[in-house]
Formats: sequence, C-alpha cells, structure tokens
Amino acid sequence: MMKFSSVTSILLLCCLFGASQASAFSRTGHQQICQAAYQLLSKDTQQQLDALLALQPNQSFAEGCVWPDEARGEAAYRYTAPHHFINVARAAREVKARDCATVGCLLSAIKHHGALLKKLPVNEQKRQSLLFFSHFIADLHQPLHVSYADDQGGNKTALYFLKQPSNLHGVWDRALLTELGYEQNAQLLAEKLAKVTAANKQLWRQGDALSWANESLAETIHIYQRYRPGMLLDDKAIQRDGAIAERRLQQAAVRLAALLELHLKTDAR
Repeated sequence: MMKFSSVTSILLLCCLFGASQASAFSRTGHQQICQAAYQLLSKDTQQQLDALLALQPNQSFAEGCVWPDEARGEAAYRYTAPHHFINVARAAREVKARDCATVGCLLSAIKHHGALLKKLPVNEQKRQSLLFFSHFIADLHQPLHVSYADDQGGNKTALYFLKQPSNLHGVWDRALLTELGYEQNAQLLAEKLAKVTAANKQLWRQGDALSWANESLAETIHIYQRYRPGMLLDDKAIQRDGAIAERRLQQAAVRLAALLELHLKTDAR
C-alpha cells in the first residue's frame, strides 16, 4: 500500500475539502445506471431514445449521461450546478418541496426536464433534457446529494478509506464502486439487476422523486451518525456501505427506465 507523507496527505485533504458537491456515483456510476436502464426499456422506447441520441453522433446513452457534469463548468450551463443536489437542515428528518433553493435543485430540475421530455419533438433541446433528466435521477440516489450545505455533501468530512485519505462524498461517489468492481466491468450493474426479482423491481418503481429523495436522506443521516473524526473505513465498512450503494444504483436504473417509458411513450409527445 502506498505511504503518504504528512505533507502530501495534508495537501490532498485540502484539495478534497475545496471541492464542490461532485458528480454522484462518478462517471462510472452514471454510465452503469444509464446502460442498465437502457437495457430495461421496451424496444419502442429504445428506438425513441436512439433517435434523440443520433443528434449527437458517436455518443452512447451511457456516455451522454456523464455530460451534465461536464457541461456545468461551461458558462452556458453554469446555472445547472445547484440542480445536482438538494440541501436540508441538519435537524431535518424529511425532505420537503420547500427545501428546494430559489435557483433550483434536484427535485425542480427533474420535474422541469421530465416535462420537456413529454412535450418536445425530437430536437437538440429534448436530447439535452434526456441527458439532464437521466443524470439527475442518478444523482437523487447518491445519498450525499441529499444532505447538508455546510458540509458540501460530505466533501468537508475527512476520513480514511482503506488507509488512504478521502472524504465522505468521495467514498460514496467513486471509491465504493471501484472496490466493488464497477470500473472494471461496464455491464456489472445490468448483470446484478438480472438477478433482482420482478417483485422487487415493481416495489422500487413506486413513489416519486420526493419519496426517493427521502430514501437518500435517511441513508445520509445514518452515514453521519456512524462518522467519527479520522475514522477508517475498512473491509467491514465497505461490505456494509457497498451493499447500500449497490441497492441505490439498482433502484436508480429501474426507476429511470420506468420514467423514460412514461415520458417517451408515443402518445406523450
């Protein structure tokens, strides 16, 4: 295992603390969710989705789902930065619609782009809404994208992951998925979803964005309750938290597929 000098560790932690709320589930997580969701779609909905993707040649749905994280660094899309998360008060035990900031949040962005998917013809604006909508559904299922402004979604909470300095957000964003093999196998989520019962998938389809945000908040509360300054996340913690992260990935894919069936069905246009 690589050893970090104290100076290197401090510099790395400072960089981590300075980060804003980052992409949920990282590039890998977003690609896995969208790829798995695509495979759950009916042929008709796949064809409609393919028609939108064809407006940007050589970009798959999985690749396109990462684009909103890249776009928010551009001047034209900077306004979308607050749409990747929703903050609540530290004492909150429930997400409410009023928690959405005036500049927008995950809930308002999902509602906005869902409406555009239903009403727009096949054009560039609809293609972008498809990618924003799909990306934000994934974000909604990363627990720390429903959390606290003063901690920037866990970016300011330091810990050690397998003896390496990290923070809460980084662990849930990427480290867990890397350890579980998602970066090595692009089909891993789809393979695991194939083993989920139809009854469980049907159960996951119930609810709406607000209820799914509350699921994430419940996990966030537990994550912070377990936190101790300087704590080390070891193999036992990875097994515990990894199971939660995998379930959220699976739920995101199933729910995204169901919503795309609803919003892209022929008679909805």
